[in-house]
Amino acid sequence: MDGVKPMQTPLAINVKIQKIGSEKFADPTLYRSVVGALQYLHLMWPDISVAVNKVCQYMHEPYVEHWELVKRIIRYLKHTVDYGLHLNSSRDLYVQAYSDADWAGSLDDHRSTSGHCIYFGGNLISWSARKQKTVSKSSTEAEYKGVAIAT
Repeated sequence: MDGVKPMQTPLAINVKIQKIGSEKFADPTLYRSVVGALQYLHLMWPDISVAVNKVCQYMHEPYVEHWELVKRIIRYLKHTVDYGLHLNSSRDLYVQAYSDADWAGSLDDHRSTSGHCIYFGGNLISWSARKQKTVSKSSTEAEYKGVAIAT
């Protein structure tokens, strides 16, 4: 994928993908290997957390549509190869947390995905994106669960 065009975002806006696609991916071992590498890479690239979370949900039975998402993440990484986390010294010892959730974002089980990032003294120290354990009955409930997880 050296010659591919870089992407500006790791996922298309409001992407909804299902467990069952049009055609099974020919090499599931390759899919698992690349997605496994992306799991480690998201420790340094927090902006791909949500996208990596989505592709990890299909490791047991990948379809061609799932592989297309993986390739999009790789194209995004090509675009952001010079990006990085910068840690700065600060006298302010405050903690800030931000969270968000997509209500019933999974078409397969209608569970929401929540994500959060935590800053200490202006430096990003923790981030996560994962499916919530239960189905939320409203967007407000999904957001409250996301705040609780971040807290």
